[in-house]
Amino acid sequence: MHNHGMATTPPKPLYRDDPCEFDLREYDLLQTSGWNRSRSEPTIHAENDADAVHEFIDSLCESPPTTRVLYAKELERLLLWCLHVAGTTITELRETELRRYRRFLQKPYKRWCDPDGRKPQRLKRDGNVNPDWRPFAGPLGETSVAKAERCLSSFFGFLVKKRYADVNPMPKTKRTYTPRFRDRHLPVETLGAALTALEALQREAKTEAQTNALARATFLLQVYFYLGLRISEVAKHRMTHFVKDKNNDEELWFFRVTGKGDKERFIPVPDEFLDALVAFRRRLGANTPLPSSTEKIALVPKLDAAGQFIPKEQVAARRLSNLVEDALGKAADWLESSSHTRNREHVDRLKLASSHWLRHTYGTTMVDNGMPLTDVRDNLGHASVITTEIYLHDDQRERHWRSRSHGLRKERQ
Repeated sequence: MHNHGMATTPPKPLYRDDPCEFDLREYDLLQTSGWNRSRSEPTIHAENDADAVHEFIDSLCESPPTTRVLYAKELERLLLWCLHVAGTTITELRETELRRYRRFLQKPYKRWCDPDGRKPQRLKRDGNVNPDWRPFAGPLGETSVAKAERCLSSFFGFLVKKRYADVNPMPKTKRTYTPRFRDRHLPVETLGAALTALEALQREAKTEAQTNALARATFLLQVYFYLGLRISEVAKHRMTHFVKDKNNDEELWFFRVTGKGDKERFIPVPDEFLDALVAFRRRLGANTPLPSSTEKIALVPKLDAAGQFIPKEQVAARRLSNLVEDALGKAADWLESSSHTRNREHVDRLKLASSHWLRHTYGTTMVDNGMPLTDVRDNLGHASVITTEIYLHDDQRERHWRSRSHGLRKERQ
């Protein structure tokens, strides 16, 4: 193996906008295979390593969008490292090289990272590849490295299972203990502070385009908090999925979701969210205050280049994740820079939070309000109530309090 002398040159992406369409034709190195290539006849159409990559990517095309993007991102990073740093193909990799790659993830070359700590879009508005694109926003932390290695281990496991490779060369890593009841959610007060910040930023906006973007960001956070959807569910549903039921003279609204495994569930819509929905639809120019069964408006619609809404066009899941993090970041900056909060925890949590934190926030808030776990399970679309138990944050504390009387001190006095 050898270094190609391109280690400090920013590489170009291996796919444009669709993670299922890697373009590896110009990389001769990947048109070969190495020591790990199995002598058996593979069960996939793969004459070389490039073919094997395409087969793996193709196997993900029925997965949720977030899964496809995650695996494509980690595989692309490994391939770029193989091509431009290690100078080898994937079936030549041994544990030694993959340990080197782990260290690279922890400290990638500066020219491979965005100087502002963000990941620019792959494509420019004109559809051409963005020359400012970089594989990394910056060095990966321990959790992100572990996630990357799990993805790559799945990739190599796929090659072994399909009889293309003999062994999975990913080194075994000692898993650090992670508490079952992780605190990756936003307290209601913190989310409330974020919404207050975004509403203030709307009032301060100089253009209609800025106001529209901030209004959409506010509504997106409300969708997560009040409905607890997965990011893929936000992306693929429309406002026509709001359905009305009647209980005597009372109108009850539900959001009809087709989730994992094409399972359907009906999420109760709180009155507070109906008010937010009416306000957002007014900004969109919808014909009615509340949705009808025939309209085609996206749950979270796109904005065009001029910042105007395109009501019928949906935002892709990977873009939604960026919008959430951008909204939370803007809220944190406003709270911090203008001294609008004395609670530093609000700022710190918002800077760390992601879209999945908001789903955890929904589950945690429901449990804290006394909703039975079975109801929370049904609203979230979990297959088992065991999964839903991660929202029992207070249950840990209460068990600690109840256990305090257990001991020998009284009996020995």
